[in-house]
Amino acid sequence: MALLNSFVLTGVLAAFVLYVVSSWIKTYVHLRHIPGPLEATLSKSWLFRKILSARITDELANVNNKYGPLARVGPNWLICSDVNEIRRLWSVHSGWRRDVWYNGFRFDPANDNILTASENKVHHRIRTNVLPGYNAKGITTQENVIDAQVEKLLGLIEKKYVSSKETGIRSMDMARTFLYFTQDATSALGFTTPFGYLDVDEDFNNTISTLEGMLPTVTTAGLFPVVIQLMNNSLVKSFLPKPHDNNGMGKLLGLIKDRVDARYENKAKGEDMLQRFVESKLSRQEVEAETLIMLFGGTDTTATALRMTVFYLSTTPSAYKALQSEIDNAIESGKVTRPVISDAEALELDYLDAVIKEGLRMWPPISGLQLKCSDKDDVVCGYKVPAGTAVGISEFSVMRDQTVFGRDAEQFNPSRWLEEKDPGRLKEMEMTQGLVFASGTRWECLGKRLAYTELRKVLFELFWRYDFAMTDPAKPFEYWNYGATLHEHMNVTITKRVA
Repeated sequence: MALLNSFVLTGVLAAFVLYVVSSWIKTYVHLRHIPGPLEATLSKSWLFRKILSARITDELANVNNKYGPLARVGPNWLICSDVNEIRRLWSVHSGWRRDVWYNGFRFDPANDNILTASENKVHHRIRTNVLPGYNAKGITTQENVIDAQVEKLLGLIEKKYVSSKETGIRSMDMARTFLYFTQDATSALGFTTPFGYLDVDEDFNNTISTLEGMLPTVTTAGLFPVVIQLMNNSLVKSFLPKPHDNNGMGKLLGLIKDRVDARYENKAKGEDMLQRFVESKLSRQEVEAETLIMLFGGTDTTATALRMTVFYLSTTPSAYKALQSEIDNAIESGKVTRPVISDAEALELDYLDAVIKEGLRMWPPISGLQLKCSDKDDVVCGYKVPAGTAVGISEFSVMRDQTVFGRDAEQFNPSRWLEEKDPGRLKEMEMTQGLVFASGTRWECLGKRLAYTELRKVLFELFWRYDFAMTDPAKPFEYWNYGATLHEHMNVTITKRVA
């Protein structure tokens, strides 16, 4: 009997080993013709570790630099740095759709939103319903709302963060202050009344810290669909944040729910984005979900763009002087609205536009996997890609492609947008840079117009009034990148400009 049991145990172990080995072989063979790190061909652990390293953008760029424009980064995942292929795969008529990786951004595990909808028809339905809010259809006050928050930002800086002989050296942490601005601007656009971060200059209720803390989880959860399934388990749900928790994510959910409830139950109308959502064909539950995505997608991204553009300007004297010269000339012309420049006036400033394009190009606010897949076989970069394979973008590789942007693609040089004389080359540059917001694709960012408006107004007003310098040039900031960037200690010293 002991001998029989030994044979049975050996057989079971052998079968298990055979199963594991055969699974590895099957996994490897599936995409064996596409180069990539060996570990990445066998398991998800390679990509998982790279994401948790908080330098995923650098890691993806390194892979493409080493293995070519299409490389394997997981058992069923590829990363692409060829801009023409990315534009083709992301086009409206390509047939490609979002991969299940996006499910990690389901704040309600059981329901899709504009960011997570993988079926193109579902995505189109949601997009059609929320578009009037983002496009300001029926809203006449959006620019005034942004102006009010710009003035609050300027007031906060003037009160607390300007250095002088009288006050001594002060530092402002752009990582926080610009995020307070974008949170207040977005909430004011969405709900009429801003959350009020600029009023208190702090992360009350720890909502922002909670959202930032969730980023590693949501960007890795999509790699493991079973995790998303577990989130729907009633026992697991009991541990998730709930509306009206005392702080953190639950507090934010409660704020949103209260404002949505007020629109439905009190029939109180507002001239804001929430009202457009309520008046759409979305369900009440979908309105709550889209309102949260509006805040999630429209705050950290624009704040990152502001931070990094100020950083690049403060460390590039030629660009800094050129921008301030254009601003001074605009002011001296007497045609600039005060106290905040109008968006129409800002659009006339070519160098300001070039600065913003270059800042977004150098450090795309969203630079994660953004995996897409197709139900049909395709050929990408000359390789056969089987149906169901997920293909992502190496955003930093695309935005620093020397064949598109020139030999100095690694440098912050706004003048490239004004000095390029070849219309075809300039168009290629603009189409490539536009992928920062997925412009011209099925998944073009709905908040692009508002983000550009905020960037134009804030940068104009800041660089007209003040001079900026990184407080610690040797260590200007700390950052973690999980596809979106988290900054800390991004301190700048601000002084009033000498007339």
